[in-house]
This record gives sequence, C-alpha cells and structure tokens, in this order.
Amino acid sequence: MTAARKPSDWLEDMTWHRRMYDQSKFRWVPEDPMSLALTWTKGRVEFTTPGHLRRLDIQLHELRYYAGGIEDAMLDPLALAREQCPDYRAGLELVGMTKTDVDILRYNALGGRVRNHPEAKRALRGIPLPNPFSQVWELRQMHGMYAAADNILEDTFCDLATELAEDLGWDSIAPLTVIHRTGNGVRLRVEQQRRERGLPGDPRRRVEQRY
Repeated sequence: MTAARKPSDWLEDMTWHRRMYDQSKFRWVPEDPMSLALTWTKGRVEFTTPGHLRRLDIQLHELRYYAGGIEDAMLDPLALAREQCPDYRAGLELVGMTKTDVDILRYNALGGRVRNHPEAKRALRGIPLPNPFSQVWELRQMHGMYAAADNILEDTFCDLATELAEDLGWDSIAPLTVIHRTGNGVRLRVEQQRRERGLPGDPRRRVEQRY
C-alpha cells in the first residue's frame, strides 16, 4: 500500500504531475475550440446582418456563462489548498495563478454554477493524485479551450460590428448588443479586441493550447 500524501507533499506532487503528463493530462487541438464555437452558433459560419450581430452577442454571453462554471469548479480545491498547504502561494505560482486571480474568481462566482459541471468532471477524469493544485491545473487547461472558443466568437463579433458601423454608425448597432448602451461602448470593445487580437489574418488569432 502507498502512504497517503500530505498537504506538505502537494507541491512535489504537482511538479511530478506536470512532468508525468508533459505539463497537462487534458489536451486540446485547434479544431476543438472551433467545434465549440460552432456549437454555440448552431453551426452558422457566416455573419453579415444586424440580426446576426445580436444573436452572436447573445451566444457569446451564453458561452461565457457556461465556461464560468469551469472556473467556479476551481474554488473548492483552491480553498482546500489555502487552508492546508504550508506554501499556498508557491502552489499558485506552479499553476500560473496569483492571489489576485483567486480573489477575482471568488468575486465572479455565481451560485448554482459551481458543483458538478460536466466539463470540469471531464478535465479531472483519470487524474491519479488527490491534489488540489493538480486539479486546478487541469481545470485551467479545460477553461483555456473554452476561452479560445470565446476569442473566435469575439473576433467575429468585432469584425462584423466594424463592418456594420461603417454603414449604420456605432450608435445604431449599440441596441443590438447585450450590454452596451452607447456606440462608444461598442467601439471601445472593438478597439480592445484589435489591440489584443488584431485584424483577420493576425497570427495572434491562431488558437493553441498554452501551458
């Protein structure tokens, strides 16, 4: 029999976990985020009209809510680690997080999303270590796949919003969105996307799993 691992062993276990699975057990390829994006758009790949913009923004918010449940699933293992791990901050660093990241997760968590998320269960399936840091690491990989799908839809939204604004004006498309009340709000959203992701064809729009 193998002795039970103690909280003081969690950092060593996490390092072993990443080495054992070449940094992540849960893997995804670029086709996976595209498949997720198509699932949320009901298979639509062309977006040209104001109605498409409205529906696309709704689908984006639905995707973000669902993906948020994967982040919420990190809260229980993070709480256990904070309570029991002697070097909690070092563990967070191993999984690429900070205390501020955890505070943001806790602030954004919605009741009813946390428990039994099907994609959270899939990410943790087969992990041999009852280690909260390893669990958080794998959940972050799963959430990264959904974040990549989010980026695909956000790129599409901003590309279409720019095209429509040229003909209709930013103020005319604001009522089509879920949260924006002014054209300036939509324009600032597009400008942020351009800074982070660029125009169509920009290499930053390529999706890949990053450890």
